[in-house]
Amino acid sequence: MATSPRILVADPGRHSRAIICDILRGSGFRDLLQAASADDLRGLVDQHRPGVIFMSAFPDLSGLAFTKQIRAGYNFVPRETSIILLTNAPTRTFLEAARAVGVDEIVAVPFTTQALMARLRSVLDRPRPFVDCPAYVGPCRRRVMLQDYKGPLRRAADPAKAAPSGPLWSMEGNRSAVRLCVQKMSEYRDQLRPAQYSKLREVYQSVMTLETRDDQDGDATLGEAARSFGRYISGLGSGKTPDMALLHDHIDAIHALVFGEFAIHHERATLVANLEERIQGLLLGGGGSGCAA
Repeated sequence: MATSPRILVADPGRHSRAIICDILRGSGFRDLLQAASADDLRGLVDQHRPGVIFMSAFPDLSGLAFTKQIRAGYNFVPRETSIILLTNAPTRTFLEAARAVGVDEIVAVPFTTQALMARLRSVLDRPRPFVDCPAYVGPCRRRVMLQDYKGPLRRAADPAKAAPSGPLWSMEGNRSAVRLCVQKMSEYRDQLRPAQYSKLREVYQSVMTLETRDDQDGDATLGEAARSFGRYISGLGSGKTPDMALLHDHIDAIHALVFGEFAIHHERATLVANLEERIQGLLLGGGGSGCAA
């Protein structure tokens, strides 16, 4: 491996921590931390920001609960921190719960050196894309990621009957990419000023990127929202003062469409139609022509 990550081993048993650390050292890892309690775990994570955490359950903090905290943004710890849980009860219920909260890997106790290192190499050498969507935050739950696969599924080998029932734009990978674009627009929102055309151009570029993605992913409603916003910015013309309330409302509306505040189709369509009506009224009322972007 090119670099050796900082690894935190969190287990209430001193003997268990020693075994895991000996295995890691024997495989060439030197930057190791140990936590004997939940308080130690939180303190070391806050201070040292490890890249990988091996964790057993503590009396006052389970691995599932800790993973959920990290994925929710606990103390600004990177949400994509790799978490490998150790459990002596790898039941189906536990595995499903671990998958739901965003655990990277699970090691069944007692374990072998090969099993422990296989899980570690999985997160270091073959990391899965990190997914950030309203229903789930964590490593992509699809194990096989074929980057050049163009079919409707994440796995080329998935049977046809396993095709997702939802639209393409709702799939986790596509949703995550769109969310990143909209997050950037939302950051620009609070920086916009009436005469700050450079920032407006940045918003315009984000809108165009969003429109392209929506056309590819098939989210017609969000695509129309992006297009109407783009038409308004383009129609301002040089030197025209934008309607700041409309800019803010449109960015907020796009944010709502992407982040799930409006999930029902007719609600999404109504939201976009109202925005388009406002834009048409402004442009017909003398918004000008030309392209400020």
